[in-house]
Amino acid sequence: MESFLLVSPNCADIAKPNVELRRFPDGEVYVRIPSVGELAGKDVSILHRCYPHPNESLIQLSIILHEVSKVAKKTTIAVPYLPYARADKEWLTGEAKSIDTICALLKTAGADELVTFDCHFLKKEGRFEREGLKINNISLGKAVISELRKHSPDAVVISPDKGAGYLVADFGGMSMKKERGGYETTGDVAFRKIEKLEADFNVWAQNIIIIDDMIAGGGTMIKAMEKCREEGAKRIMCGATHGLFLNEGLERLQKAGAERIIVSDSIMSPVTGVKIKGELEKAGIPL
Repeated sequence: MESFLLVSPNCADIAKPNVELRRFPDGEVYVRIPSVGELAGKDVSILHRCYPHPNESLIQLSIILHEVSKVAKKTTIAVPYLPYARADKEWLTGEAKSIDTICALLKTAGADELVTFDCHFLKKEGRFEREGLKINNISLGKAVISELRKHSPDAVVISPDKGAGYLVADFGGMSMKKERGGYETTGDVAFRKIEKLEADFNVWAQNIIIIDDMIAGGGTMIKAMEKCREEGAKRIMCGATHGLFLNEGLERLQKAGAERIIVSDSIMSPVTGVKIKGELEKAGIPL
């Protein structure tokens, strides 16, 4: 079966864009697919980043999907970082599990399969299904750790919480235990602070790599670094698949003493050290 690739402008670093995305004066999104007449009966892949403007980008993707699914035989979406992947539990009564809404939205819009990287709520690599949407979750943990170990081959690998433990399993790594407190707010922004991190392992005089699926504001990483230093660690490096670096998170990590920081280009950043293109090709995205 002949395949076809559609690429959004925000993925121009990976492949040549062939979808037009603009904005109307009232803020609504404009989408045009010049090649739509070539898609009939084909397997179509759509490469589209949904960060740093998740809400707008999800609407763009939904519109692209709806148009493509009218004519394509199969539609696969490659979304390197999936927004709302952390909203998968009900911590307070009435809280929406927003990731269910997102998966249902993408499925209804026409996605047959989602290819993504280290999706937060899945907590392991493999194939899954949520709200009827098939998901191929690819892990970049090995690639990030291997890149960091070029600078310290003997470094001990640690994840800052049990949920990210799968990232370090193949390296004999260890996981901390993270406890979060209740919600706090700043204006209309809600967040949960880390109450404490516990480590039941010895890192005395060791070089350390701390790896997580994502670095948002850097708070978890900084707490993990502090804990390792309390236990006598020497050099500390940090890695993640997704680097959001909110509120000057990158600068805060550097000031906190991270000797080296590496993330993938799932989200563009100044510390990209791992490319996703090869993994997308392995997953069948025709780049």
